[in-house]
Amino acid sequence: MLRSRILCSLSNRRWVSYFSEEFKKLANEGPAKFATSSSHAVTSIDLDLFVNPDNRPMDLVDRLLKLRKQKEATLVPLLPSVLVKQLLDSTNPQEAVSILRNPTQYGLFVDQFSGCFLLDYFLHNSHAVEAAQVATILVDRNLCNNELIEALVLQSFWTFAKDFKPFESSQIQPPAKNAEVEKVRVKFIRNYPEDDRENTEEKKLGRAMIRLASGDGTLKELKQNITLLGYILSGQVPEALNFLAKNQAALHKETLTIARSVAEILKLEDSEELLKSLEETLNKSNKSNAIDDLMQNIVKGSAQKFEPQLLADYVGSYEEWAKKFEYAIQHQLEAKNLSNRKASIQKTLDELEAKRQNLWFFENQDDIDIQIYKKKVYYPKRWFGKKKKPKAADTFYVPPNITHNA
Repeated sequence: MLRSRILCSLSNRRWVSYFSEEFKKLANEGPAKFATSSSHAVTSIDLDLFVNPDNRPMDLVDRLLKLRKQKEATLVPLLPSVLVKQLLDSTNPQEAVSILRNPTQYGLFVDQFSGCFLLDYFLHNSHAVEAAQVATILVDRNLCNNELIEALVLQSFWTFAKDFKPFESSQIQPPAKNAEVEKVRVKFIRNYPEDDRENTEEKKLGRAMIRLASGDGTLKELKQNITLLGYILSGQVPEALNFLAKNQAALHKETLTIARSVAEILKLEDSEELLKSLEETLNKSNKSNAIDDLMQNIVKGSAQKFEPQLLADYVGSYEEWAKKFEYAIQHQLEAKNLSNRKASIQKTLDELEAKRQNLWFFENQDDIDIQIYKKKVYYPKRWFGKKKKPKAADTFYVPPNITHNA
């Protein structure tokens, strides 16, 4: 019974993908044809040679941070399509997204292949929030330049908005008052900090949704539905009302229902008119088809159409990166070999110097004895008593007459 329950609970964790087996193999192993030509740049980026020569216990995040602080950071190319897989294996999804959001600190910049891999992985493993955050990164970096990436980004935003829950970090609480703090007035230059309420997670995602809608294309209708959700998430109530009035024919009932739910959860200012307008548009709308099925079909069709070009671009970038990474490894090995040779020569010189110091006395014993003899000084003996008169004083000495009286 227990075994059957475990099998049932793990059956849904099988990785279902929009992409082919070739895509998944490239994402997990890298191009197989480079396995024989390069001994280092095959399936993973081994950074121990640059940041951990002693092979001490260190995870991938620490390696990236240490490499970014060294001068070798400009010499070592980082391929995100390979590192993202290592990052997911060594960390949790939320930590991986936070690392990808700070490319200047960790040196990991998402490209199209790694973005598609991440969105596909998060969408099929119930990580809707992380998928929407990665989609925001792709939009901000202007990487949504084909139908496949746009479809995956729209699917990520839609999955996130469908089960929307407010972020805990967005709920700003006033700081607790401390009665023991003594306030002292000092001179300072006033620097107005950026308002945290303008950079909440909901507003970041909402602005990305709005930015994605720029342009027409085959996904214009789906973009319009996502744009309405973006206006509400970012708290732009007047813009949402204006957009709702101009694009009523393109909005689906499911989108209007989700928009009303998000507005109620966020409790936006002056949202009564917005809720009323959403309700009226919902009653007038005749588009009741499921957006999930529509997006699923679009993503699958786009994957079949654009996947070959995506794989070809990845193989080209991988080949270029393999050459640069191999050059960086050779350069590091030569530098390390040179430093080892210098250390070995210095060690030999130190040993010879120590041996010479030990044999110095025996080789120079005669010279030392001669120098000691030459430097020998004879001092006169000290006289502890009455000082004698010199002999020259006794020359004209006449002794007195000595008589003896009887």
